[in-house]
Amino acid sequence: MKATGDDNESAKVVVTGAAGGIGAATVRRLVGRGARVLAVDLDDVGLDSLVADLGSSVIPHRADVSDDDEAKEMIATAVRELGQLDGLFNNAGIVGVRAPVVEYPTDDFDRVYRTNVRGVFLGMKHGIAAMVASGGGSIVNAASTGAMVGASNMAAYISSKHAVLGLTRTAALEVARQGITVNAIAPGTVDTAMVQPFFAGLSSEEAEKRLLGVTPTGRIASPDEIAAVATWLLLDSPTYLTGALIPIDGAQTAAAGTA
Repeated sequence: MKATGDDNESAKVVVTGAAGGIGAATVRRLVGRGARVLAVDLDDVGLDSLVADLGSSVIPHRADVSDDDEAKEMIATAVRELGQLDGLFNNAGIVGVRAPVVEYPTDDFDRVYRTNVRGVFLGMKHGIAAMVASGGGSIVNAASTGAMVGASNMAAYISSKHAVLGLTRTAALEVARQGITVNAIAPGTVDTAMVQPFFAGLSSEEAEKRLLGVTPTGRIASPDEIAAVATWLLLDSPTYLTGALIPIDGAQTAAAGTA
């Protein structure tokens, strides 16, 4: 059963990539709902900033989510410090270089997969047992609209997000009768450090033209808009909603494949 911030006992949630735009926005929303959060990242400064702003409801934890031992300790720390595990947001991810498949650096391809795929796998591998012990919970994996379409020069990122969707659906099937939901979100273009290079050096008119080409809304999303959906899935969504991919893309993929 999901524990929400409106219950007598607040939800206990792990958020990876917690110092980044979407991760930090989600931590803030969760704490605003009364949840206690183990905020996980490699960015010590970003974690310290969350604690300074939100206080003791946030427990900072430095970990490389792609390392098996560190991922296992991340979940163990959550259970030890929070008492149980009700929610897990596998949000940590990187883009990698942009290059055609024939020129893509193999080392960089492996680096993207370690974070984006192995990190999600390890979070679920170690987190599911803790959730079973807690009586259930919710796992949210950060995919992307890149899990639904292709994109030139982004072989590692796009294929890694397809893999995240496959992991999500597989895990959802495996734990469907154990009180655990597993869903993925598919953000479109979001105003975070990851997409800033996409608009670097453009005039306001050029940026607006590019935005209109990116999404029918003519704007990109704020991190908080993505965090709102992640928080809903972690705390409030019906238990019958599992194995799903939820686009949050301003209708960006609604027209995919049409003339």
